[in-house]
Parts: sequence; structure tokens; C-alpha cells
Amino acid sequence: MAQQLTQPPPDSSVCPAPIRLDELKAGQRGRMVRAELVCQECELLSALGMTDRCKFRVCKAGDPWIVEINSTRIGLAASVAGQILVIPDPHS
Repeated sequence: MAQQLTQPPPDSSVCPAPIRLDELKAGQRGRMVRAELVCQECELLSALGMTDRCKFRVCKAGDPWIVEINSTRIGLAASVAGQILVIPDPHS
């Protein structure tokens, strides 16, 4: 009798490596991990709803980047989007 090989279930404890927000495409979703910005820029992002661990969707890629957070859309300069690290949602 032949033995069937099965793959082990995916390890949900392994988190993918963060990428820059500007590597995502329009329509993709992600979760913010951190921003490599000066304090004032981080405070402004936070006030707009883009905080650590927030989930978002990229509405428009390019300059400006348009992201939607909790049904609110904000525009980000390409230079800012390049300094925000995110985990892409594999299901988007």
C-alpha cells in the first residue's frame, strides 16, 4: 500500500517579513508594523488613523499614495510611503 505524503499545516506563528508600503499594489490590504519617520510625521499619521497594527487598503499606488483606514482615505507622499513598513494581507 502506497503511503500518502501530506504537508504539515502552515505554522501560523511565523510572521512574514515586513515590506515597504510602496511595494504594494492598488487593491492590496496590509497591516502597519512601524514607520521610520521623524516624531512629528508619526504623530500626524497617528492622528489620521494610521497607527501601529492598523489595517488598511491601498486605493491608489503612486504619488500620492491613497490608503483607506476604517472607511477614511488619506493621501501619503511617495517619500512617506517608502518609510512605512507593513505586513501584506496574503488574502488580498
